[in-house]
Amino acid sequence: MYLWLFACALTLIWWFWRPLYWTGSGLKYVTPYPVVGSCLKLITSGNSAFTEYLYNLYPEEKIFGIHFFWRPTLIIRDFDTITDVMVRDFDHFTSNTLPSNQEYDMTGGNLLFLHGMQWKEMRNKISPFFTPAKVKAMLASVDVSMPKAVDVLENSLKTDEPLDVGNLLTQITVDVITQACFGIESDSFEENSKFRPLATIFFSPMAYFMLTIKQTSRTLFKYLRLQSFDLESSLFVKKITRDLVEHRRKNNARGNDFVQGIIEIMDQEQLKKNSADGKIQYFPDGTRKPKYDFDELFLQALIVFIGGVETTATTMTWLFYELAHNQDIQDACREEILDVVRKTGRPVGLESQNEIPTVTGAINEALRLHPAFPFNGRVCTKTYKFRNVDLTIEPGQSVLFPLAPLQKDPNFFSDPNTFDPQRWRHEKPSMITAFGLGPRQCLGKSFSMQEMILVVARLLQNYKFTLHPNTPIPPPVHKTKLASSPEKPIMFNISRVEK
Repeated sequence: MYLWLFACALTLIWWFWRPLYWTGSGLKYVTPYPVVGSCLKLITSGNSAFTEYLYNLYPEEKIFGIHFFWRPTLIIRDFDTITDVMVRDFDHFTSNTLPSNQEYDMTGGNLLFLHGMQWKEMRNKISPFFTPAKVKAMLASVDVSMPKAVDVLENSLKTDEPLDVGNLLTQITVDVITQACFGIESDSFEENSKFRPLATIFFSPMAYFMLTIKQTSRTLFKYLRLQSFDLESSLFVKKITRDLVEHRRKNNARGNDFVQGIIEIMDQEQLKKNSADGKIQYFPDGTRKPKYDFDELFLQALIVFIGGVETTATTMTWLFYELAHNQDIQDACREEILDVVRKTGRPVGLESQNEIPTVTGAINEALRLHPAFPFNGRVCTKTYKFRNVDLTIEPGQSVLFPLAPLQKDPNFFSDPNTFDPQRWRHEKPSMITAFGLGPRQCLGKSFSMQEMILVVARLLQNYKFTLHPNTPIPPPVHKTKLASSPEKPIMFNISRVEK
């Protein structure tokens, strides 16, 4: 503990005295005083406020520079330039800003933290398990989870007590992703659940702190042998995964889930084993060659589980807040849903999503106004000349994109602070960057989007949601969590829909 405090003190002293500068033609940079102010704002106001502060420093500039602690970083606040970096010129920016530390960090080998050829090889192995057919098969778990959610809603109606819908949505997403990932039902709807707390633990303030250190100084993170995510919770998920793999192999059983994909990859790779087993091999770019053993593949299941819970639940929480705050839009969504139910005689399915444009537009609006992560980033991997700015950067240069304020910029969205699902009838959903863009876009985007469509449609079909009178408008955002979730639970009054 004392060693950690001493290292932080030395780092801060060195940082404050280090001159801030940018070379290059006309590139603006943040002077020491705004940098100090911004970091104080990061500590006191949280990630979202910090991101908005950076975005508004130079409103006329597409790109400007800042030292993020001691690391020179470019802030890009132009959508076309961001698209260049993340999509058109991806081969120059194949790494994100989250470094890998596989030596000491138990979860350091997951797809989110991998780079270069190692990332590409692992991504190619995992991608086939997110085809439309497999996503649809995994989403059958929604049918299993929704009756449990209905029980919670009905109990709220009986007691006439306001309901923490965010907690209910977390219970649903935990149960859905547990079935999709592991083929088992969770205990998320039980009082002493072991699964439900995982959503909070993996996105806790401590996880935010660990990733901040890791992004700021990978050397310090490695030297102190820190963990990106809670070790005990990661080991809990690992044991479940191992037990399932062993059970299926012993009983020759199969499933339509991610664990089945792990088993298939391990079996395929076992046939390719050669005399080099046990030795770490490297690609020409210096990244490790995957071994595709259980320890490596379990981490991919873990990141699917982590990514499939809190971010989806948080987005839907903000969505229901907006629908409760805009009752006319909630009514329009419900009318579309009931039209489909009357035509088909069953709840809305994925085949009917084109018939509920207001619902899908509302989800896109929640992603636009309340992205789970307020910024994203890439690292230059090949010398790059920007198209619209007279600037060339070299490998190793970090670039950050303030997504949340970008998606509320009137230069890109008309009447940006208004929750308007109808805008997506003529604007492109590709302008939403919440899932990332390009080849490093979140693998689970399709799963998450379709899960939200099913869950939202089934809840709105039978229940009306209104805000409890004590709900602040807008609700403040939590300052020290990874995902931009509400600071306090948003309470809703629930009533049945009259048909």
